Amino acid sequence: MKLNNFFKLAIAIIISELAGIIGSVFTASAITDWYAGLEKPALNPPSWVFGFVWTILYFLIGISLFLVWKNNWEIRNPILESRRKAWNVFSERLWMGDLQKVNVIAIFAVQYILNIAWSYLFFGLRLSGLAFFGLLALWLAIIWTIANFYRISKTAAYLLLPYILWVSFAGYLNYSIWQLNLSVNLGKVVCIQDAKLCSDGSYAGRVGPNCEFAMCPKENLIRVFSPRPNEEISSPLLITGEARGNWFFEASFPVVLVDWDGRIIAQYYAQAKGEWMTADFVSFESVLEFESPVFLGADINHFSRRGALILQKDNPSGLPEHDDALEIPISFK
Repeated sequence: MKLNNFFKLAIAIIISELAGIIGSVFTASAITDWYAGLEKPALNPPSWVFGFVWTILYFLIGISLFLVWKNNWEIRNPILESRRKAWNVFSERLWMGDLQKVNVIAIFAVQYILNIAWSYLFFGLRLSGLAFFGLLALWLAIIWTIANFYRISKTAAYLLLPYILWVSFAGYLNYSIWQLNLSVNLGKVVCIQDAKLCSDGSYAGRVGPNCEFAMCPKENLIRVFSPRPNEEISSPLLITGEARGNWFFEASFPVVLVDWDGRIIAQYYAQAKGEWMTADFVSFESVLEFESPVFLGADINHFSRRGALILQKDNPSGLPEHDDALEIPISFK
């Protein structure tokens, strides 16, 4: 492969994958709360499937873009070319004349923008009905892109077939979700405005369509039953809860108690109370002994008595991407 073609391939793939990165800005904030609470059709796949499939599709789209770019956008497989008529001179310029290259680039750009726009409409604005019509526009733009790419490189067009098939399936999911949750809204389901206290001191409210509480931060990884957030503690402190097996290493993980200034008061380990080499939740327990901070004079106030109990995910690799922790606000007696 020529060096020039290598850079074209790299740029084409980067451009394509960038659409997924931009779309994920809207997706990431909604997938675990709003989307998780929606009614979905029977064929709806797990959430992780979408990221995996789209990454592959963007890669194929990038290769397809590279192939037409490598061929300098020139027509090599003429189709749908007819005799020029007086009323379509401009369309002829777009299809096989001096504007043909601009036409191909423009239609690719249109489907690119519509791809990103769908993520914004569905996950960003949470307008599933409007997003469905945006998806229809994207479907038509992809068909037109395939037709244009076929005239330049048949392989480039074939590489876009998984794209149009997946968008067709996404259209079914989008329409089904729109209709299923439209009926719920018309049923006048109203969630009461109460909230539950999360382990990190934040609150989670109820969400539709079943008015279940939204998931607390890290609730799918670790849950603490005692102490509760903002509870007054003293030594010895009994810590109980449950965590996923990958939170442990050798059946334990570190527990650290700090004061308002972040100074370590005590540290120990929480121990699994069952088989920890599992993806399921495992109960844990720890008893932390410590000397409570001494508050004198002006130091005796609401803020200085605060501290935090930090339950750290055990990370024997030392790699920062594997670090995680749950911080529980407490106060000292």
